[in-house]
Order: sequence, then C-alpha cells, then structure tokens
Amino acid sequence: MHTAAPPPDDVTRLLQVHGTRVASSVGTDGSWWVARPVEDDGPWLEVLVADVPVDATLAARAGLLTGLDHPHLARVLAVEPLGPGRVALVCEHVPGPTLAAVRAARPPLADGEVVTVAVPVAQALAELHTAGLAHGAVGADRVVLTPGGVPVLVDLRGALRGVGTATGDVHRLVATLLGLMPSLDAHLAAGLEEAVRLRDALEALLRGRAAPQEVVEAVFAAASPEPVQVPEPDELAGAQVALAAGRSGVPRSTAPDPPPARRVRREPRRRRWWPVVAAGVVLVLGGGALVVRALPDLPAGATSPTTSAGAPAATTPADGRRDAGDAQRLTDDQDPAGAAAALTRLRAAALADADTDAVAALEVAGSPALAADEALLAGLAGARSEGLVVDVVSAAPTGTTPDGDVTVEVTSAMSAHVRVAATGERTDVPATPSRAVELVLRWTPDGWRVWDVREPRGATP
Repeated sequence: MHTAAPPPDDVTRLLQVHGTRVASSVGTDGSWWVARPVEDDGPWLEVLVADVPVDATLAARAGLLTGLDHPHLARVLAVEPLGPGRVALVCEHVPGPTLAAVRAARPPLADGEVVTVAVPVAQALAELHTAGLAHGAVGADRVVLTPGGVPVLVDLRGALRGVGTATGDVHRLVATLLGLMPSLDAHLAAGLEEAVRLRDALEALLRGRAAPQEVVEAVFAAASPEPVQVPEPDELAGAQVALAAGRSGVPRSTAPDPPPARRVRREPRRRRWWPVVAAGVVLVLGGGALVVRALPDLPAGATSPTTSAGAPAATTPADGRRDAGDAQRLTDDQDPAGAAAALTRLRAAALADADTDAVAALEVAGSPALAADEALLAGLAGARSEGLVVDVVSAAPTGTTPDGDVTVEVTSAMSAHVRVAATGERTDVPATPSRAVELVLRWTPDGWRVWDVREPRGATP
C-alpha cells in the first residue's frame, strides 16, 4: 500500500467540500487519490486530476461522462475545475486490485478467466463509444477487480480530454487480454483446437477496425467464462510493491479500511492458477506455452534437423527412450543452442510421462519455469500422452540477459499423438504447426538448465 501523498491545496479543498479526506494515493505521479468520508456513513470517493483546457468542449464531455451509468465503468459524480488548465474527476471509489497487480502476483490467466475480463470491459467501452467518447488508455492497470470479482474500467481522464479513438480502445483491450494470457498458445493435448482458439480470435481482431461487440462475440465463441482467481492479499501486496518500483503497470492503492457497506468476507479457496487439466498435457515452460515434438527414430539414410549452429538436433521419442547425445549437449558450455534443443525434447518427454522429477531436473530450482511446470503437473491428474514427439526445427542464440543467462530462440512443432486419461480413455490429438519461443538458459554445476521462457524478440504482443 502507498503512503497517502499530501494532495495540492486545491484538491484538499475539493475533498473537504465533498466531506472526505485522503486515505491513500494511486500511482506515483501525485494525481489520483482515494478519499474516505469524514463521517463513517459517507461515501468513499476517488479524485483524479487532469490537465486540460477548460472550454465549451470540455463542458460537453464532462456532461456526457457524468450522465453515464454502467456497472463496469467507474461512475463519474462530478467534474470540478481546480484552476487554469486543471480539472478533477470525482468518482465513486472502486475497491480492489488492478488486473496488472493480479497478473504480477500469479501465472497467466486461463481462457475462461480472460472471457470474464473481456466481456464486461468491452461492454463498458461500448457504453463510452455510444456516448461519443473514447477511453484512450485501456490497460491492465486501468481495470479493477472488485471484491465480488467484477471487472470495472477506471480512470476516465482520457475521455475527458477527448483523446483516443473507438478502434484504438478495442485494440488496446485486445492487446491487454493477450498480455494476460500465456505468452504463446497454450497447447493442450486434450482439445488442442480449443487451446488456441481464443488467442487466434483475439489476434484476428487486431487486424481490423474491431468494435466492442466483436470482442464479446469472439471470446464467447472461443471459451466459457470462469471466475478470475485472485491471489491472497499478501501476494498482491508484494506485486504492488513491484509495480510501485516501476517494473510494470500503475499500482493501485486501496484504502486502509474498506467502507463497511462494501466489506466482503473472503472464503478460503483452493488456488487454481492454471486451468485444471484432467486429461491432457499443457506444454508450458515458464510464462509461455512451448510447442514441442520429438521425432521417432529416423530411418536409415534420413537426415536429422540441425540447430542454427550446425550441430545435429537429435530426435527423442516421448515414450521414455532418450537420445544419449542430449545429455552431452547439456554439459557443453560452448553450445547453448544444442542444449536448448535437447532441453526442449527432454522436457516434452517428461511432460508426456507426467514425470515430476524428470521435469525438475531440466530446470533451475526456484525459477519461473519450474514454478509453472510444478503447477502444471499438479493438474495432470495422471494423464499421459502416447506417441507425442518433438521436432526441433531450429535453435539459435539471441543474446544474454543482465544476469548473464543466455537466450536461445527455439522453433519446434508437436506431432499427432494419443492422449490417455487416468481412466484409460484414449483420444486422438492432431499435430500442430511449428512455433517459436525464446528460452532463457542458465549455466549450473550440472550444465545448462532452463530459467524462463518468453516471446521471441520482435514478436507481436
């Protein structure tokens, strides 16, 4: 939580007129405050200061904003002039963390959670656009999840200034939704087409002049909504500290004591960061989904794929057999590309077997990659994949991180295979096209191990 930064005198006087006093600040630029009532039964407010010329067009936009009443849009109670070129939006207080804080404290959202966020925010944008306004700053730091799990779009200063466009709002919303998801398509061994449908639908919306209703229709067609799982308060507090340090987003402070009328009793709940996979394998590494396929033994005379460094990209069936050359590649400190290809194949085999120890042996203890895979394996429920193989098409070093880790872009694809549930039920799963990820490799006493995975450089967010 942020210490309440003392507001300017004009803001203090405005708060007094509304019977409130500052409870906490939002962000770090000293222009947004949560205000608590002087009397216990009064309303909690938020005051946001905007630099904008006071003229007839401002008055028209202010009138439109104060006339809006939508459950997923912050309610603007008044627009008050403070001085030359300065006005304040007085809004109802929307308690809860921002999506930026939620995402910073947990792994990516499942498709159903993304639908739960997308639809209300798109409807809020439609309300703005119908009124002839645009938000202009849609992002994960501008969407608050109330204690009941309801998304609310906040910070309407862009609409008051008259900046932004309807198409820009939709594109920013879609980019925000993609940023909440795993960094690459989450390929499920069970229902593979379902796993990529939402991302594909969202990316298609970025290629045209999409409207909010198209977002609603696209996400509902791709997945069913489910509640967004919000981390516990201590985890959110840590994420907000990171946000306040400027690492991502705009932190949102909530007041020290929520208004009694809005106090919500939190029931204990089981954490569920990733979708529960009862009969399949999500090939996920760190923050991104890794599409991997291990080829079966090559026939005599066939050639194997190679890494970009020219070393053979040995193939490994995901049925327990291993290529002896992969172990050697992990211990060659001069060949991170070969090690990345080997780690890709070995990890695919371990996940197909749901082998926790084998996966842990390929990743750095305490790393984002291992944390994600531990959560993944906990949800496998005994499911495995037969005939899942990995084709590593290429592996090329791309640089180093500030910590001295090596980054390698790996392109690979997953074969057709059979998904076998714990109950013995068998399902055919089709092959997928090749995809690329950038692995972050760390040199350890045991050789190369995976620290994290991310989008390739230059990839569209």
